[in-house]
Amino acid sequence: MEHLYNTIRPVGKRVIVSVKKGSKDSHLVTGPDGKEVELFVDTSFSWDGKVSNPTQATLLTDYKNLKAGTNVLVHHNAINAENQLDIYPDTTTTIHSIEEEFLYFGFRGEELICLDGYMIVERMYEDDYVSPGGIILTEKKKLDTMMRIVNKPESITDFEVGDIAVVYKFSDYEITHNIGGKRTSVIRLKYSDCLGKG
Repeated sequence: MEHLYNTIRPVGKRVIVSVKKGSKDSHLVTGPDGKEVELFVDTSFSWDGKVSNPTQATLLTDYKNLKAGTNVLVHHNAINAENQLDIYPDTTTTIHSIEEEFLYFGFRGEELICLDGYMIVERMYEDDYVSPGGIILTEKKKLDTMMRIVNKPESITDFEVGDIAVVYKFSDYEITHNIGGKRTSVIRLKYSDCLGKG
């Protein structure tokens, strides 16, 4: 797909990505009679299809601080027939023009690359596990307006990794994904949702 990098120009606030088509893996199974039978397992849908199937894509156009060719995570509903571009027929991938807000972050191996304007954070909880009445609490109480910075792009200079961001309530957007065969989640925070530094 390298020959397509930066050759298709997105219109408006869109990004061009390519996505591998679902495939069928072949397996040879030997039956009790000694005969081999070839089974095909359809891998285009799976138990974690929402987080591993159409969500991993390759960026075909430079976008903000990400270069064409970067692997990216996109919203699972961003890839559909309506935004598919049929200008370059290919049997292994499809090309889509998706809205930019559906592009979450880039990744290299298991390393996440924050998109300009966004940071990856972790939630913070109250240290006190005892209620005012002396009851030991089993669940930690989340601090709704404080997040610890885990990863950030170079373009954000107000914060460093480890800093505490004071944010709007409910600005912690959790993204479940599967990279490298490991299902996990990260919390993405818009820089514009930061109100101060703790």
